[in-house]
Order: sequence, then C-alpha cells, then structure tokens
Amino acid sequence: MNQPFEVLRKVGRKEVAFVYLLKSRFEKDVFIECVESLDPPECFLEKWVITISSQKGCPVGCSFCDAPYYFKGNLSKEELSGQLDVILENHKEDGYLSSKKIKLHFARMGEPSFNENILSFLQELKTNYIDVNFIPSIATVAPKQREVWFEKLKEIKDCFYSEGKFQLQFSLNTTDENFRDKIIPISKMSFKEISKFGGYWLTKGDRKITLNFALSKDSPFSSKNILENFSSEQFLLKITPLNPKFGQIQNNSLLDYSGVIPLSLEKKIEKLKKENFEIIISIGSKEEIEIKSNCGQMAFRESSSKIPESVV
Repeated sequence: MNQPFEVLRKVGRKEVAFVYLLKSRFEKDVFIECVESLDPPECFLEKWVITISSQKGCPVGCSFCDAPYYFKGNLSKEELSGQLDVILENHKEDGYLSSKKIKLHFARMGEPSFNENILSFLQELKTNYIDVNFIPSIATVAPKQREVWFEKLKEIKDCFYSEGKFQLQFSLNTTDENFRDKIIPISKMSFKEISKFGGYWLTKGDRKITLNFALSKDSPFSSKNILENFSSEQFLLKITPLNPKFGQIQNNSLLDYSGVIPLSLEKKIEKLKKENFEIIISIGSKEEIEIKSNCGQMAFRESSSKIPESVV
C-alpha cells in the first residue's frame, strides 16, 4: 500500500510526546494529526500510547475542541493504517513494539462512531500487525442513532479483544445534561441510556467503561448525579484538565498542571470513592500542551483559510 500521508511536521520530545501533522498525498488541503506519547512514570516497555484520528477534522462542534473548524469526511481504512505506520516506522529496532501495553487511542480528530471504516480496521488489526500488543481505546461523545455501529463494535471486542484488551470511553465533561448539550451540540445518548448500554457492553473480564470529565470551571459536576445514573461495577471516572484552544494562553480549566485538586472537587471525589467508584485523576504534562498536543491545533493552524477571523 502506498503511504497516503506526507509528514509535514513532527513536534515534541521523546521523553514526553511527539505530535505528527500529516498531509494527504491524494486530496487537496487535507491535514490530520496523530500522536505517540508515554505515560509517566511507566517506561515505554510497560506502556506506550498511540493516538490516531478517525476523521478529517470533526463534524460534532464541541465548544472545547479545535477540530470542528475543519471537516472533510471520514478516513479510509488505509488512512487509519497510514497514521499508525508513520509512527511505527520510527520504532522498528528500539523495543517500543515489544511494549507490554500499546494503547491505540481513537481520540484525536473526529468522532469514531461516525466512521464505519474503524470497524473493519479493528477486525484486521491483529492480522496486519502480528505480535504487537495493541489495546484499542475508543473515545466517543455517544452520538444517538449509532446503535448498530456500537453493536458491531461489541462483536469485534468480544471476538478479538476480550479479557481486558479493549477500552471504551464516553467523553461527558459534565454531569448536567443541559450543559452537556451546550458544549457537545449533537443528539447524544442520555446518561440513563449510557448506563443501560454499560450492562449490554460488558462481559466477564472486560475493562470497566470510562466516563471522562475534562472539567472547565463552569462545568457542573455532581457526585449525586453520578450515583443516580451510573454503577461503580460498570463504570470508572477519569478527571482531566481542559486543554486550551488555538490561540489561548490560558483557559477555563478547573484543574491545572500543578496536580492540586480544588477542595470542592476533592470532597465530591471522596464521596464517590466511598461508593466504590474507581477514579483516575489524569493531569498529564504541561509540556504536552506547549507542543500543541490538543486535538486539532496543528491541522487548524495549517489550514489557515478555515480559521474564523474572530479566532485569529
């Protein structure tokens, strides 16, 4: 297969992350991003993270993301593989491909559940990359009317990635349904529907479903709403900073990169822990932000004709 992408830019540092800006060789003005990163304090032999795009930009329009300013459709199966090959090509002889856990994260540009090609890509992944221990991870905002896609994804998970070899994440970013509609402006599964889906999705040995909250200072976050809607046996919580958008020096994130958790949030976390919820506080590295690792920023900057004047 001819490599569908040219590497325009590679930014970062080996000890933290590299962000790749890719340009299509076959379509005019199509730019996407992929990333490789570590997860300190674990070294690459224990865990390595590869994050790839699922679409050419994103049609969802989340208020906290740069990718929506640019959208040109789904990535093909060959384009999904092309991103992965760009990264793997750099690590043929340095031991990275022997990592015990290679998280393959579909969370860069795009909403994965809108792309049928991801399903066939996942079906063929183990055959096409023999002896590489990929753990696929799908990050989704849980669009409605994609039930068939999620059913097929479950079949693939059960067949090829059982016993904890697959991770599903619902990116909620708030516990208030009305606020969620404001920041993620598409038709989505309700919390009750996501909770019901959890019972359908999980089989013995599976990882719990992750509920991700990248919280702004304005994002309602209620331990009561979580306890009313979700089971600690099926879901775990991941709380992260909200990354700045293009052109921002600071943003409205509830968490910063000092690792200090606001007292109001800490009390809610303790309450949830008492109810047996597993909670991951994922602060990450400030250096990742400095190298423009937020979703869509490099493609957004490259496709300058797509940038609204109000943003520049």
